[in-house]
Amino acid sequence: MQIAQILRVSDQGVSRPYQCYDEDGVLRWCKGNHTGLKSLMSEWICARVGRALGLPVPPCDILRLDVATFEDWRRCKGVALPQLVTDANPFVFASVHVANAKDVYDVASDLRTDDPELLARICLFDELIRNTDRTDYNTNLLSNAGVHVIDHNNAFDPAFDRETFAREHALRHFRAALPPEKVAVFAEEVRKVVTEAFLDEVWTEMPVAWTEPGGEVLPLERVKSILLEGGL
Repeated sequence: MQIAQILRVSDQGVSRPYQCYDEDGVLRWCKGNHTGLKSLMSEWICARVGRALGLPVPPCDILRLDVATFEDWRRCKGVALPQLVTDANPFVFASVHVANAKDVYDVASDLRTDDPELLARICLFDELIRNTDRTDYNTNLLSNAGVHVIDHNNAFDPAFDRETFAREHALRHFRAALPPEKVAVFAEEVRKVVTEAFLDEVWTEMPVAWTEPGGEVLPLERVKSILLEGGL
């Protein structure tokens, strides 16, 4: 499947995703070459892991965008815009748009009706993938009759520190309130779902344009070491 139409580039967020339609008319938020290969690989791996664990990560795909289509659209805009695709990397991480959703700025007020155990599991998920990019100031959560988990481009943080994570994560209070037996249940789910075979499959789903050069900054062996042996 391909991207059929580019609508706009977001004016929010460091990665500045593009809003696009795919060829089936599904509205997507797309990240591409401008975000870096480590970012793209992290997004795909974490989205696949999160969804496999039953977390509310929006559906996503890796889609192709014709470089000429992007360049023609960018020329029509007449302004400098991030390079979404290149000849060497014509692929984008394409997450389905969550309709009628709002950014969560205040966890206490915006997520009052959500399942506290689910919010704790999201925090455990971030601990698993070493994602420190979900704080009080930048929750990377959406809400519309439920919570939606987005933006994992900064996962597999080499400077990850559990004490800092426990102090700064936006959902830390829900994690702290979760009984140890519930933490153990989540950890067992991870062991059953996130296997070496599963990670091999997720890796091969990514285009060679990502994994061949990107494997230097995010090797499969490091991903496996974190997800299979990192613990919670």
